[in-house]
Amino acid sequence: MFRFVLVAVAGLLMAFQAAPSRRPQLTPTLSALAEDAAAARAFDYMALKAEGADLRTLADAVYMRTHSEGGPRSGRCLTEAEAEVQSSLMAAMTVDSPEAFERDRAAADEALGKWRAFARSMAEGRVATEEPFSWVSERYAGAAAETDPRIRDLLTRAAGDQLIRRAFEGAEQVWGPLSPGAKARTDTALNTLMCETDGANTTWLKADIAANGWFRISTSGEMASRTAWLMVQHADRDRAFQKEVLAMLEPLVATGETSAANYAYLWDRVAVGENRPQRYGTQGRCAAKDVWEPFELEDPDRVEALRAEADIGTLAEYAGRMHRFCADFTG
Repeated sequence: MFRFVLVAVAGLLMAFQAAPSRRPQLTPTLSALAEDAAAARAFDYMALKAEGADLRTLADAVYMRTHSEGGPRSGRCLTEAEAEVQSSLMAAMTVDSPEAFERDRAAADEALGKWRAFARSMAEGRVATEEPFSWVSERYAGAAAETDPRIRDLLTRAAGDQLIRRAFEGAEQVWGPLSPGAKARTDTALNTLMCETDGANTTWLKADIAANGWFRISTSGEMASRTAWLMVQHADRDRAFQKEVLAMLEPLVATGETSAANYAYLWDRVAVGENRPQRYGTQGRCAAKDVWEPFELEDPDRVEALRAEADIGTLAEYAGRMHRFCADFTG
């Protein structure tokens, strides 16, 4: 079955639900650093740690700067300066000396250089033989073989999307083992890259659909239809677009021009984005280590019947697959 990674391992997308007045706030000094990448890189975060600052709360505050009152799926990407501040605060939590802090920074810089080279080589046709990147390699090959320019562009973009998401579980194959501090930096970089990629893909897809309509199964094929749906799933920062596509897909389900499963996932995505109960139980959060649970359900007594209609398996089966994304959850 043609499958995609729908969850980013980093838990930031569902970490904060608090009211704006209760959200963590940056100090004036860190707020200024979050506007200046060079100053953010030069700042002494270990001195801040020595003063007893709550580094985790401050790192959370950097992330929340990028989000409106609409919650964790309504914001923008971290800027270069914000990413530097956030990753440095997280890295400082893991070490006891300035020397270790700088070693971690250098290791992360080297790792990300290797990643950029690897990503370029994959896009240029490199054949990866091990999971999780062998699957992405196949997607790039499929895109290159596509004769329809529109579908080729779609599939290429989706392969890049999945390459980034699979880095969270497989990047060690590219850059080797990293210390916790270095990994904090690479995780921030990958999350930022994922955000930027999703934004670029959303912009492209909106323009394409406006000009050409939806990727119907009868004309574009099932893979193209599913791939376009994936990009809409990842367009969380444009809820109006997601709702527009949801309305577009509803009549197509009845005619077999898109899958009921795709419609179900997007229905839930839109509902949760609008702080409403979901229908099918596809969206959720980590409740504890190795424990995933769905967000509020519209009708718990009917959820299994609805899932059967959409052919997406039982909720218990789905939760069983999702638990692994909560392996690193600490509360």
